Formats: sequence, C-alpha cells, structure tokens
Amino acid sequence: EMELFHGTRNNDPKLIYEGEDGFDMRYSAQGMWGTANYFAVNASYSDSYAHQTNGQKEMFLVKVLTGDSYYCNPDRMLRIPPNKHYSAGSSSQLQLNQMKYDTVTGETNGSQVFMAYDNEKAYPAYLITYSQL
Repeated sequence: EMELFHGTRNNDPKLIYEGEDGFDMRYSAQGMWGTANYFAVNASYSDSYAHQTNGQKEMFLVKVLTGDSYYCNPDRMLRIPPNKHYSAGSSSQLQLNQMKYDTVTGETNGSQVFMAYDNEKAYPAYLITYSQL
C-alpha cells in the first residue's frame, strides 16, 4: 500500500468521495498507459490535474494497493496489467495463465506514477484543498 496523489481535473471530486463506487475508470481519459486510474508519487505532478473551483485547487491523497507492480514504458493499449512470468516448475500452468501484476508503474514528467486497472485498489483518504501562490 502506498499514499499517492490524484487530480480529477474536469470531474468534481464529489463524484469520488460521495459516490457509491469511489474511483471509477469510466470517468478516466485514456492516458499514456491506457485507461486506468492514475496516481503520482509527487504532488507537483498531480497539481496539473487538480480540479479547480472558486479560485482553489483540489486533489486527493489516496491509499493505493499497488501490490506487485510492473514497470514499463508508456503503452496506450494497456487495459489490464500484464501476466507475471515465473520460472518453469514454480507454479502450475493454470496459475501461470491467471496471475497478473496488481498495478503498472512508470516515469513521466519527473514523477513515478502508478496505474490501477481495478477501481477497488484505491481509497480517497484525504481531499486536499489549496490556493495557487
């Protein structure tokens, strides 16, 4: 589990913290790693995606179950994390075909980012409201 930042840009954060589903990829635009919920290590990265209202910005500090994360370069075709690769004899063939990484991670604009392709991997712990200086 990691605490990461998330900006909702054009979507009111209330859709997440007052909604039944929390994070919902149906509101996500396709990004550099496909359609997913995107979370950043650096708040400065998420600032460019912050929701603006009444002269203030809002972003979430999110608890994300990153689990076993797959590092890769951007791939807009991703829809789910890739399969894990095991050495021969370490697992049954059935398990090999079903085991996927939990999240995908990569680097962009000076921040490590994590992509969750499962809505239930993230919890909006805090809504941060701030003003630009």
